[in-house]
Amino acid sequence: MILRIMGGFICLALAYIVWQYIELKRFGVTEYTIDSPLLKKEHGLVVLADLHGFSYGANNGRLMERIRSLEPELILIAGDMIVSKYPDTYKEAVRTLASLTEIAPVYYAMGNHESRANREGMRVYPAFVAYQKEAKALGVHFLQNERALLRLQGDAICLSGLEIGLEYYEKGTIVPLDGSYLTKQLGASSEAFQILLAHNPAYSEEYAAWGADLTFCGHYHGGLIRLPKIGSLLSPQLTWFPKYNSGSHRINGKRVIISRGLGTHTFHIRIFNRAELVCVHLKPGR
Repeated sequence: MILRIMGGFICLALAYIVWQYIELKRFGVTEYTIDSPLLKKEHGLVVLADLHGFSYGANNGRLMERIRSLEPELILIAGDMIVSKYPDTYKEAVRTLASLTEIAPVYYAMGNHESRANREGMRVYPAFVAYQKEAKALGVHFLQNERALLRLQGDAICLSGLEIGLEYYEKGTIVPLDGSYLTKQLGASSEAFQILLAHNPAYSEEYAAWGADLTFCGHYHGGLIRLPKIGSLLSPQLTWFPKYNSGSHRINGKRVIISRGLGTHTFHIRIFNRAELVCVHLKPGR
């Protein structure tokens, strides 16, 4: 009897290992349609978050093929293309960025891994400086508490990239974000259609209050483990049942879209939580 029970547990453990091995090599595409009276034409965007140096096939071929098929006008990165302490992931990220810039203009906001690596005195700091230099040479536009006013088919779109301090990524708690923080970092929101790249979704309400018509976040990886009809169990920041963990959220007339991310690090777990590439269709509307 005991041997049968042990055998059952071993079979379940092996089945789980095989399932996770397969699951971590797959991604899906989640599409959203957003309309706004500030737009006169239709536009297609692709958003990547939390790739962490991962590659879907040689030179990220499967991911690139899918992105090309979506024919985006812009490619937006909501942070964490790398794992800060592993410079090998920087090299993989450069190869991915080189392929992305051949598809569409790429705009890149910093996640906590980029912010951590980009500190003088850190062992990986020289490698990160070289990484950023290579990426810029490829044509990647970094938005480090900066904005870019884009003209797409005559439509004005203000794209802003927010970089928050590392104290806002503290494990086990959510440090309050002052209501004036975004204005101090980015200035007032634009009267044009305002898109914000802001890595940490814990502050989704603050992003909407600042005035972002559409915000893209990542960071939580969908919450690692998702429970049917409940959502995320635990965030990578080690907070239980995070309110904003994935999907699309309407907050006071604004929209926040949170990607489940494309890669993993440290906790290589995805249970009912497949990696995703986000595709957004912007349309004129009320």
